Amino acid sequence: MVEKLSADDVLNTLGNSNPHILACILICGIQWTPLAFAGLCASFIVKSPDNSSFVSISDEFDLSGDSSWLADGTTTFYMIGNMFGAIFIPPFADKYGRLPVFVGTIIMMAISGMATASSNSFTLFCFFRIIHGAFYTASGLAGWVLAYENTPLDLRFFTSVYFGLSWVLGACLLAAISYYLSNWRWVMFFISVPNLIVAGLVFCFVPESLHYLAGRHKTDDVEKWLNKIGGAKNDIMACDIVESDPQKDKSLGELWNEIWIHKMFLVYIFAMTYIWIVDTFIYFGLSFYSTDLAGNIYTNFILMSLVEAPAYILAPIFMNKYGRKSLICGTHILAGLSFLGIVLLPSYLHIAFWLMGKFTISCSFMSIYMFASEIFPTDGRNKCIGFCETMSRFGGMLSPYLSHLVVIHSLAPAITLSFIAISGGLLTLILPETLNTKLPSTIAETASKRTLIEKA
Repeated sequence: MVEKLSADDVLNTLGNSNPHILACILICGIQWTPLAFAGLCASFIVKSPDNSSFVSISDEFDLSGDSSWLADGTTTFYMIGNMFGAIFIPPFADKYGRLPVFVGTIIMMAISGMATASSNSFTLFCFFRIIHGAFYTASGLAGWVLAYENTPLDLRFFTSVYFGLSWVLGACLLAAISYYLSNWRWVMFFISVPNLIVAGLVFCFVPESLHYLAGRHKTDDVEKWLNKIGGAKNDIMACDIVESDPQKDKSLGELWNEIWIHKMFLVYIFAMTYIWIVDTFIYFGLSFYSTDLAGNIYTNFILMSLVEAPAYILAPIFMNKYGRKSLICGTHILAGLSFLGIVLLPSYLHIAFWLMGKFTISCSFMSIYMFASEIFPTDGRNKCIGFCETMSRFGGMLSPYLSHLVVIHSLAPAITLSFIAISGGLLTLILPETLNTKLPSTIAETASKRTLIEKA
Protein backbone atom coordinates (compact mmCIF):
# COMPACT_ATOMS: atom_id res chain seq x y z
CA MET A 1 0.00 0.00 0.00
CA VAL A 2 1.40 3.39 -1.05
CA GLU A 3 1.77 5.82 1.84
CA LYS A 4 -0.31 8.96 1.48
CA LEU A 5 1.63 12.13 0.75
CA SER A 6 0.74 15.65 1.81
CA ALA A 7 0.75 18.53 -0.65
CA ASP A 8 3.92 19.80 1.04
CA ASP A 9 5.58 16.42 0.49
CA VAL A 10 4.85 16.68 -3.24
CA LEU A 11 6.13 20.25 -3.48
CA ASN A 12 9.32 19.32 -1.62
CA THR A 13 9.80 16.33 -3.95
CA LEU A 14 9.45 18.50 -7.06
CA GLY A 15 12.21 20.71 -5.66
CA ASN A 16 13.23 24.34 -5.58
CA SER A 17 14.29 24.51 -9.23
CA ASN A 18 11.00 23.42 -10.76
CA PRO A 19 10.30 26.14 -13.39
CA HIS A 20 6.52 26.10 -12.89
CA ILE A 21 6.82 26.55 -9.14
CA LEU A 22 9.37 29.33 -9.54
CA ALA A 23 7.16 31.05 -12.11
CA CYS A 24 4.24 30.88 -9.66
CA ILE A 25 6.25 32.53 -6.87
CA LEU A 26 7.84 35.19 -9.09
CA ILE A 27 4.63 36.21 -10.90
CA CYS A 28 2.42 36.22 -7.79
CA GLY A 29 5.07 38.18 -5.89
CA ILE A 30 5.52 40.85 -8.55
CA GLN A 31 1.84 41.75 -8.10
CA TRP A 32 2.87 43.37 -4.83
CA THR A 33 4.59 46.09 -6.88
CA PRO A 34 1.31 47.47 -8.31
CA LEU A 35 -0.25 46.80 -4.89
CA ALA A 36 2.26 49.26 -3.41
CA PHE A 37 1.27 51.73 -6.14
CA ALA A 38 -2.37 51.52 -5.07
CA GLY A 39 -1.79 51.47 -1.32
CA LEU A 40 0.66 54.39 -1.17
CA CYS A 41 -0.40 56.63 -4.07
CA ALA A 42 -2.25 58.92 -1.65
CA SER A 43 1.19 60.22 -0.61
CA PHE A 44 1.37 62.08 -3.93
CA ILE A 45 -2.05 62.43 -5.57
CA VAL A 46 -3.96 63.96 -2.65
CA LYS A 47 -1.95 67.16 -2.17
CA SER A 48 0.63 68.73 -4.47
CA PRO A 49 4.09 69.63 -3.13
CA ASP A 50 4.95 73.26 -2.46
CA ASN A 51 6.27 75.17 -5.47
CA SER A 52 5.30 72.33 -7.78
CA SER A 53 3.33 72.23 -11.05
CA PHE A 54 1.79 68.88 -10.09
CA VAL A 55 -2.03 68.94 -10.16
CA SER A 56 -3.46 66.96 -7.22
CA ILE A 57 -7.07 66.18 -6.39
CA SER A 58 -6.95 69.02 -3.85
CA ASP A 59 -6.11 71.41 -6.69
CA GLU A 60 -8.64 70.06 -9.17
CA PHE A 61 -11.56 69.77 -6.76
CA ASP A 62 -10.60 72.88 -4.73
CA LEU A 63 -10.07 71.08 -1.44
CA SER A 64 -8.12 73.77 0.37
CA GLY A 65 -8.60 75.80 3.50
CA ASP A 66 -11.53 74.56 5.57
CA SER A 67 -12.10 71.77 3.03
CA SER A 68 -8.56 70.34 3.26
CA TRP A 69 -9.71 67.58 5.60
CA LEU A 70 -11.82 66.18 2.76
CA ALA A 71 -8.66 65.49 0.76
CA ASP A 72 -7.23 63.29 3.51
CA GLY A 73 -10.67 61.73 3.85
CA THR A 74 -10.17 60.07 0.45
CA THR A 75 -7.67 57.72 2.09
CA THR A 76 -10.22 56.96 4.79
CA PHE A 77 -12.68 55.91 2.08
CA TYR A 78 -9.95 53.74 0.58
CA MET A 79 -9.39 52.02 3.92
CA ILE A 80 -13.14 51.46 4.31
CA GLY A 81 -12.94 49.61 1.00
CA ASN A 82 -10.07 47.56 2.44
CA MET A 83 -12.31 46.48 5.31
CA PHE A 84 -15.16 45.39 3.07
CA GLY A 85 -12.78 43.56 0.75
CA ALA A 86 -11.13 41.72 3.63
CA ILE A 87 -14.52 40.55 4.92
CA PHE A 88 -16.44 39.58 1.80
CA ILE A 89 -14.01 38.54 -0.96
CA PRO A 90 -11.56 36.00 0.62
CA PRO A 91 -14.31 33.40 1.26
CA PHE A 92 -14.73 33.12 -2.51
CA ALA A 93 -11.11 31.92 -2.72
CA ASP A 94 -11.99 29.09 -0.33
CA LYS A 95 -15.06 28.16 -2.37
CA TYR A 96 -13.95 28.64 -5.99
CA GLY A 97 -10.15 28.50 -5.74
CA ARG A 98 -7.26 30.89 -5.20
CA LEU A 99 -6.40 31.28 -8.90
CA PRO A 100 -9.73 32.62 -10.30
CA VAL A 101 -10.16 35.00 -7.37
CA PHE A 102 -6.58 36.26 -7.76
CA VAL A 103 -6.99 36.89 -11.49
CA GLY A 104 -10.40 38.49 -10.99
CA THR A 105 -9.25 40.85 -8.24
CA ILE A 106 -6.19 41.93 -10.24
CA ILE A 107 -8.38 42.80 -13.23
CA MET A 108 -10.79 44.70 -10.98
CA MET A 109 -7.82 46.57 -9.49
CA ALA A 110 -6.97 47.75 -13.00
CA ILE A 111 -10.55 48.67 -13.91
CA SER A 112 -11.33 50.49 -10.65
CA GLY A 113 -7.97 52.31 -10.79
CA MET A 114 -8.62 53.55 -14.32
CA ALA A 115 -12.16 54.50 -13.35
CA THR A 116 -10.72 56.52 -10.46
CA ALA A 117 -8.44 58.32 -12.91
CA SER A 118 -11.45 59.32 -15.03
CA SER A 119 -13.57 60.62 -12.13
CA ASN A 120 -15.20 63.95 -13.00
CA SER A 121 -16.28 64.78 -9.43
CA PHE A 122 -14.95 64.41 -5.92
CA THR A 123 -17.88 62.16 -4.96
CA LEU A 124 -17.19 59.83 -7.86
CA PHE A 125 -13.49 59.77 -6.98
CA CYS A 126 -14.31 58.65 -3.41
CA PHE A 127 -16.71 55.99 -4.70
CA PHE A 128 -14.12 54.44 -7.01
CA ARG A 129 -11.46 54.60 -4.28
CA ILE A 130 -13.70 52.47 -2.06
CA ILE A 131 -13.99 49.87 -4.83
CA HIS A 132 -10.25 50.11 -5.52
CA GLY A 133 -9.53 49.52 -1.84
CA ALA A 134 -11.80 46.48 -1.63
CA PHE A 135 -10.02 44.63 -4.43
CA TYR A 136 -6.59 45.79 -3.16
CA THR A 137 -6.89 43.79 0.08
CA ALA A 138 -8.36 40.72 -1.63
CA SER A 139 -5.73 40.73 -4.38
CA GLY A 140 -2.86 40.89 -1.90
CA LEU A 141 -4.21 38.05 0.26
CA ALA A 142 -5.15 35.81 -2.68
CA GLY A 143 -1.75 36.23 -4.32
CA TRP A 144 0.14 35.54 -1.11
CA VAL A 145 -1.89 32.41 -0.30
CA LEU A 146 -1.64 31.08 -3.86
CA ALA A 147 2.14 31.50 -3.96
CA TYR A 148 2.76 30.22 -0.43
CA GLU A 149 0.61 27.13 -0.94
CA ASN A 150 2.69 26.30 -4.04
CA THR A 151 6.03 26.91 -2.30
CA PRO A 152 8.35 24.06 -1.18
CA LEU A 153 9.57 24.27 2.41
CA ASP A 154 13.10 25.34 1.46
CA LEU A 155 11.78 28.28 -0.60
CA ARG A 156 9.47 29.77 2.01
CA PHE A 157 12.06 32.21 3.33
CA PHE A 158 12.78 33.35 -0.24
CA THR A 159 9.07 33.75 -0.96
CA SER A 160 8.53 35.95 2.11
CA VAL A 161 11.51 38.16 1.32
CA TYR A 162 10.67 38.36 -2.39
CA PHE A 163 7.11 39.57 -1.72
CA GLY A 164 8.44 42.22 0.66
CA LEU A 165 11.07 43.45 -1.80
CA SER A 166 8.45 43.62 -4.58
CA TRP A 167 6.47 45.98 -2.36
CA VAL A 168 9.58 48.13 -1.78
CA LEU A 169 10.20 48.25 -5.54
CA GLY A 170 6.64 49.45 -6.08
CA ALA A 171 7.01 52.20 -3.47
CA CYS A 172 10.21 53.49 -5.07
CA LEU A 173 8.76 53.37 -8.59
CA LEU A 174 5.68 55.23 -7.36
CA ALA A 175 7.85 58.16 -6.29
CA ALA A 176 9.56 58.19 -9.70
CA ILE A 177 6.23 58.03 -11.59
CA SER A 178 4.80 60.87 -9.48
CA TYR A 179 7.92 62.96 -10.07
CA TYR A 180 7.80 62.70 -13.87
CA LEU A 181 4.02 62.97 -14.36
CA SER A 182 2.29 66.29 -13.80
CA ASN A 183 -1.28 65.26 -12.97
CA TRP A 184 -2.90 62.86 -10.50
CA ARG A 185 -5.03 61.38 -13.30
CA TRP A 186 -1.98 60.23 -15.24
CA VAL A 187 -0.44 58.80 -12.07
CA MET A 188 -3.59 56.77 -11.33
CA PHE A 189 -3.77 55.55 -14.92
CA PHE A 190 -0.14 54.43 -15.16
CA ILE A 191 -0.13 52.67 -11.80
CA SER A 192 -3.29 50.74 -12.81
CA VAL A 193 -2.08 49.39 -16.18
CA PRO A 194 0.53 46.95 -14.75
CA ASN A 195 -2.30 45.00 -13.12
CA LEU A 196 -3.52 43.91 -16.56
CA ILE A 197 -0.04 42.67 -17.47
CA VAL A 198 0.26 40.67 -14.25
CA ALA A 199 -3.26 39.26 -14.68
CA GLY A 200 -2.27 37.94 -18.12
CA LEU A 201 0.90 36.35 -16.74
CA VAL A 202 -0.98 34.74 -13.86
CA PHE A 203 -3.67 33.36 -16.17
CA CYS A 204 -1.08 31.86 -18.55
CA PHE A 205 1.63 30.57 -16.22
CA VAL A 206 0.44 30.23 -12.60
CA PRO A 207 -1.16 26.93 -11.45
CA GLU A 208 -3.92 26.61 -8.89
CA SER A 209 -2.84 25.86 -5.32
CA LEU A 210 -2.03 22.17 -4.86
CA HIS A 211 -3.17 22.43 -1.24
CA TYR A 212 -6.54 23.73 -2.39
CA LEU A 213 -7.03 21.03 -5.04
CA ALA A 214 -5.93 18.17 -2.79
CA GLY A 215 -7.88 19.36 0.23
CA ARG A 216 -11.10 19.40 -1.76
CA HIS A 217 -10.64 15.98 -3.38
CA LYS A 218 -10.42 17.41 -6.90
CA THR A 219 -8.69 14.27 -8.13
CA ASP A 220 -8.87 15.06 -11.86
CA ASP A 221 -7.49 18.55 -11.32
CA VAL A 222 -4.70 17.20 -9.10
CA GLU A 223 -3.81 14.73 -11.87
CA LYS A 224 -3.63 17.55 -14.41
CA TRP A 225 -1.55 19.60 -11.97
CA LEU A 226 0.93 16.74 -11.53
CA ASN A 227 1.19 16.09 -15.28
CA LYS A 228 1.87 19.74 -16.02
CA ILE A 229 4.01 20.78 -13.05
CA GLY A 230 5.70 17.47 -12.25
CA GLY A 231 6.65 16.64 -15.84
CA ALA A 232 7.20 13.28 -17.53
CA LYS A 233 9.51 11.94 -14.82
CA ASN A 234 6.94 12.43 -12.09
CA ASP A 235 5.63 9.10 -10.77
CA ILE A 236 3.27 10.47 -8.10
CA MET A 237 -0.41 9.71 -8.60
CA ALA A 238 -3.30 11.95 -7.59
CA CYS A 239 -4.73 9.19 -5.39
CA ASP A 240 -1.49 9.21 -3.41
CA ILE A 241 -1.85 12.82 -2.25
CA VAL A 242 -5.53 13.78 -2.11
CA GLU A 243 -5.94 14.67 1.53
CA SER A 244 -8.81 14.06 3.89
CA ASP A 245 -11.26 16.84 4.54
CA PRO A 246 -9.55 19.67 6.39
CA GLN A 247 -10.80 20.53 9.85
CA LYS A 248 -13.62 23.02 9.45
CA ASP A 249 -13.65 26.34 11.24
CA LYS A 250 -16.11 26.72 14.08
CA SER A 251 -19.16 28.89 13.51
CA LEU A 252 -19.05 32.34 15.09
CA GLY A 253 -21.43 31.18 17.81
CA GLU A 254 -19.37 28.11 18.68
CA LEU A 255 -16.17 30.15 18.61
CA TRP A 256 -17.58 32.81 20.92
CA ASN A 257 -18.87 30.22 23.41
CA GLU A 258 -15.42 28.64 23.70
CA ILE A 259 -13.70 32.03 23.95
CA TRP A 260 -16.08 32.93 26.80
CA ILE A 261 -15.09 29.77 28.65
CA HIS A 262 -11.37 30.53 28.22
CA LYS A 263 -11.50 34.27 28.89
CA MET A 264 -7.73 34.72 28.65
CA PHE A 265 -8.22 34.27 24.93
CA LEU A 266 -10.24 37.51 24.90
CA VAL A 267 -7.12 39.25 26.18
CA TYR A 268 -5.05 37.69 23.38
CA ILE A 269 -7.51 38.89 20.75
CA PHE A 270 -7.60 42.40 22.23
CA ALA A 271 -3.81 42.64 22.44
CA MET A 272 -3.20 41.33 18.94
CA THR A 273 -5.90 43.58 17.48
CA TYR A 274 -4.42 46.64 19.19
CA ILE A 275 -0.92 45.80 17.93
CA TRP A 276 -2.29 45.35 14.40
CA ILE A 277 -4.02 48.76 14.54
CA VAL A 278 -0.85 50.39 15.90
CA ASP A 279 1.35 48.92 13.17
CA THR A 280 -1.08 49.91 10.42
CA PHE A 281 -1.37 53.46 11.74
CA ILE A 282 2.38 53.93 12.13
CA TYR A 283 3.33 52.27 8.84
CA PHE A 284 0.91 54.17 6.62
CA GLY A 285 1.21 57.31 8.74
CA LEU A 286 4.97 57.40 8.17
CA SER A 287 4.58 56.69 4.46
CA PHE A 288 2.08 59.52 4.01
CA TYR A 289 3.87 61.90 6.41
CA SER A 290 7.22 61.44 4.64
CA THR A 291 6.07 63.95 2.02
CA ASP A 292 5.60 66.56 4.80
CA LEU A 293 9.13 66.22 6.18
CA ALA A 294 11.79 68.81 5.45
CA GLY A 295 13.73 68.20 2.23
CA ASN A 296 12.83 66.71 -1.13
CA ILE A 297 9.54 64.79 -0.79
CA TYR A 298 10.46 62.21 -3.43
CA THR A 299 13.85 61.49 -1.86
CA ASN A 300 12.29 61.21 1.60
CA PHE A 301 9.64 58.82 0.34
CA ILE A 302 12.19 56.60 -1.41
CA LEU A 303 14.38 56.51 1.69
CA MET A 304 11.37 55.62 3.83
CA SER A 305 10.64 52.79 1.40
CA LEU A 306 14.18 51.46 0.94
CA VAL A 307 14.66 51.12 4.70
CA GLU A 308 11.97 48.42 4.63
CA ALA A 309 14.13 46.11 2.49
CA PRO A 310 16.56 45.07 5.28
CA ALA A 311 13.57 44.75 7.63
CA TYR A 312 11.99 42.08 5.42
CA ILE A 313 15.29 40.16 5.33
CA LEU A 314 16.39 40.49 8.94
CA ALA A 315 13.03 40.12 10.74
CA PRO A 316 12.58 36.39 9.96
CA ILE A 317 16.18 35.68 11.00
CA PHE A 318 15.89 37.45 14.35
CA MET A 319 12.39 36.08 14.93
CA ASN A 320 13.59 32.49 14.58
CA LYS A 321 16.61 33.12 16.81
CA TYR A 322 15.18 35.24 19.62
CA GLY A 323 11.46 34.53 19.42
CA ARG A 324 8.37 36.22 18.04
CA LYS A 325 7.41 37.99 21.25
CA SER A 326 10.88 39.42 21.85
CA LEU A 327 11.17 40.78 18.31
CA ILE A 328 7.73 42.37 18.17
CA CYS A 329 8.01 43.90 21.65
CA GLY A 330 11.56 45.09 21.02
CA THR A 331 10.86 46.68 17.64
CA HIS A 332 7.89 48.61 19.05
CA ILE A 333 10.00 49.94 21.92
CA LEU A 334 12.80 50.92 19.52
CA ALA A 335 10.29 52.63 17.25
CA GLY A 336 8.91 54.57 20.20
CA LEU A 337 12.40 55.63 21.30
CA SER A 338 13.22 56.68 17.72
CA PHE A 339 10.20 58.99 17.61
CA LEU A 340 11.09 60.25 21.09
CA GLY A 341 14.56 61.10 19.75
CA ILE A 342 12.90 63.45 17.28
CA VAL A 343 11.38 65.33 20.22
CA LEU A 344 14.57 65.53 22.29
CA LEU A 345 17.43 65.85 19.77
CA PRO A 346 18.48 68.40 17.10
CA SER A 347 16.56 68.66 13.83
CA TYR A 348 19.45 67.52 11.61
CA LEU A 349 19.10 64.06 13.20
CA HIS A 350 15.35 63.82 12.63
CA ILE A 351 15.39 62.08 9.25
CA ALA A 352 17.62 59.33 10.68
CA PHE A 353 15.15 58.75 13.52
CA TRP A 354 12.18 58.72 11.11
CA LEU A 355 13.99 56.06 9.07
CA MET A 356 14.76 53.99 12.18
CA GLY A 357 11.11 54.17 13.18
CA LYS A 358 10.00 52.98 9.73
CA PHE A 359 12.55 50.13 9.79
CA THR A 360 11.51 48.82 13.20
CA ILE A 361 7.76 49.03 12.58
CA SER A 362 8.25 47.24 9.24
CA CYS A 363 9.99 44.41 11.12
CA SER A 364 7.00 44.12 13.43
CA PHE A 365 4.42 44.40 10.66
CA MET A 366 6.03 41.49 8.82
CA SER A 367 6.19 39.36 11.97
CA ILE A 368 2.68 39.74 13.37
CA TYR A 369 1.14 37.55 10.65
CA MET A 370 3.25 34.57 11.73
CA PHE A 371 2.85 35.39 15.43
CA ALA A 372 -0.94 35.54 15.13
CA SER A 373 -1.04 32.29 13.16
CA GLU A 374 0.81 30.57 16.01
CA ILE A 375 -1.35 32.06 18.79
CA PHE A 376 -4.77 31.55 17.25
CA PRO A 377 -5.83 27.88 16.95
CA THR A 378 -6.76 26.05 13.77
CA ASP A 379 -10.49 25.97 14.48
CA GLY A 380 -10.62 29.77 14.75
CA ARG A 381 -7.48 31.01 12.99
CA ASN A 382 -9.10 32.41 9.86
CA LYS A 383 -11.78 34.29 11.77
CA CYS A 384 -9.40 35.66 14.42
CA ILE A 385 -6.76 36.87 11.96
CA GLY A 386 -9.49 38.19 9.68
CA PHE A 387 -10.89 40.16 12.62
CA CYS A 388 -7.47 41.65 13.40
CA GLU A 389 -6.87 42.48 9.74
CA THR A 390 -10.29 44.15 9.45
CA MET A 391 -9.96 46.18 12.64
CA SER A 392 -6.46 47.30 11.66
CA ARG A 393 -8.02 49.41 8.90
CA PHE A 394 -9.17 51.84 11.59
CA GLY A 395 -5.49 52.63 12.01
CA GLY A 396 -5.25 53.10 8.26
CA MET A 397 -8.26 55.44 8.29
CA LEU A 398 -6.60 57.67 10.88
CA SER A 399 -3.09 57.61 9.35
CA PRO A 400 -3.59 60.43 6.79
CA TYR A 401 -4.49 62.82 9.60
CA LEU A 402 -1.11 62.43 11.31
CA SER A 403 0.22 65.56 9.58
CA HIS A 404 -2.73 67.61 10.93
CA LEU A 405 -1.31 67.24 14.46
CA VAL A 406 1.31 69.91 13.65
CA VAL A 407 -1.48 72.43 14.26
CA ILE A 408 -1.22 71.50 17.94
CA HIS A 409 2.61 71.44 17.96
CA SER A 410 5.31 70.78 15.39
CA LEU A 411 6.43 67.72 17.38
CA ALA A 412 2.93 66.38 18.05
CA PRO A 413 3.15 63.69 15.29
CA ALA A 414 6.38 62.29 16.75
CA ILE A 415 5.00 62.34 20.32
CA THR A 416 1.83 60.54 19.21
CA LEU A 417 3.76 57.87 17.31
CA SER A 418 6.14 57.36 20.25
CA PHE A 419 3.29 56.84 22.71
CA ILE A 420 1.31 54.32 20.65
CA ALA A 421 4.45 52.41 19.57
CA ILE A 422 5.65 51.92 23.16
CA SER A 423 2.13 51.00 24.32
CA GLY A 424 1.96 48.35 21.59
CA GLY A 425 5.31 46.94 22.66
CA LEU A 426 4.32 46.73 26.32
CA LEU A 427 1.02 45.07 25.47
CA THR A 428 2.93 42.37 23.57
CA LEU A 429 4.34 41.17 26.90
CA ILE A 430 1.02 39.59 27.89
CA LEU A 431 1.03 37.33 24.81
CA PRO A 432 2.62 33.85 24.93
CA GLU A 433 5.90 33.07 23.15
CA THR A 434 5.33 30.66 20.25
CA LEU A 435 8.88 29.92 19.05
CA ASN A 436 9.40 26.18 18.41
CA THR A 437 5.85 25.30 19.46
CA LYS A 438 3.29 23.31 17.48
CA LEU A 439 0.35 25.16 15.99
CA PRO A 440 -2.58 24.85 18.46
CA SER A 441 -5.67 23.07 17.17
CA THR A 442 -8.24 24.45 19.62
CA ILE A 443 -8.74 27.39 21.97
CA ALA A 444 -8.69 24.96 24.87
CA GLU A 445 -5.24 23.76 23.79
CA THR A 446 -3.98 27.36 23.65
CA ALA A 447 -5.35 28.05 27.11
CA SER A 448 -3.86 24.86 28.55
CA LYS A 449 -0.42 25.79 27.25
CA ARG A 450 -0.68 29.13 29.05
CA THR A 451 -1.67 27.36 32.27
CA LEU A 452 1.33 25.00 32.03
CA ILE A 453 3.67 27.95 31.46
CA GLU A 454 2.30 29.81 34.49
CA LYS A 455 2.72 26.71 36.70
CA ALA A 456 6.28 26.03 35.50
